[in-house]
Amino acid sequence: MAKQDILDWFRNKGYTGYGATVDGAEVRAFLGLTMPEVGTKSQYDAVALAELTAIGYVRDALLEEGKYLKGDQGSYRVLLPSENAAQVELFMANAGKKLRRARRLAESTPNEYKPANYNSEARLAMMQKSIKETNIYGNVRNAP
Repeated sequence: MAKQDILDWFRNKGYTGYGATVDGAEVRAFLGLTMPEVGTKSQYDAVALAELTAIGYVRDALLEEGKYLKGDQGSYRVLLPSENAAQVELFMANAGKKLRRARRLAESTPNEYKPANYNSEARLAMMQKSIKETNIYGNVRNAP
């Protein structure tokens, strides 16, 4: 099945409109995935990965339309436009946490293992500053 098929299915069923909800079981059925009643962790993981891969494709397509497809207790829901700001804040908070971890790792890596043109620490510091300013001022200030 092509990736575009899942997006077309979402659109044809009306699951791409703001507030639209689709049950995860219905998505898995369309994809031909069956969650085993009893199985190994790797079997469950394989089904979950296939589902998340398909959902990721739909999610990326909807982002271009100003929509976000959020997992919600076994189903998926397209956020309302009024909910987008909270999702953006969540993305930024998660980015800030990952940047802090990346910066700690970069700073703790012994110098002899860093390439000659290693500038990750400076780039990470600039990214953190940008996120901090966004949180303080409410938006990213662009240079004229």
